[in-house]
Amino acid sequence: MTYVAEARPRRRTTPAKPRLNRVEMRLSESRVTRACIDSRVRTLLSQRNEAIAAALADKVSLSAISTVVGIRAADVKRLGGAYHDLHFSGIRHDWHLTRLSAIVRQLDAALEDKEQSAQKLRRDVLEGLESGRLDIFRVAALTALPAERIRELMRPAAAH
Repeated sequence: MTYVAEARPRRRTTPAKPRLNRVEMRLSESRVTRACIDSRVRTLLSQRNEAIAAALADKVSLSAISTVVGIRAADVKRLGGAYHDLHFSGIRHDWHLTRLSAIVRQLDAALEDKEQSAQKLRRDVLEGLESGRLDIFRVAALTALPAERIRELMRPAAAH
């Protein structure tokens, strides 16, 4: 009996990618959502701080800026002092205050989105853990958060 090799190599079967269930899909999507929201918040904080510095350079009072922004006057002075390259531009005070007010409204909306995203993530993590199909390490892998952060996220929900 003689061995005859096949003329062409056998086709290798590739394992199918595991499909994610609904909870796993929402958890993995939350990673992108959180990144977008965090980026937006950082951008708005930077814009707010630059607007504070520009207003201070144009001699807008600390108390007026503090009132519009909603932070202490000492913090306004500290944030504005970080920008040394701004000089008096002659723009009216009310324009600065209007600009600051608009940025603060956008920042408040972004922070509200961040809080809603955290609540949604908390609900999804609870659902995944309670179903028994996911453990804390699978949740951590899907959300790109450390397991300890997932535990911290769940602590307030367990207290209620």
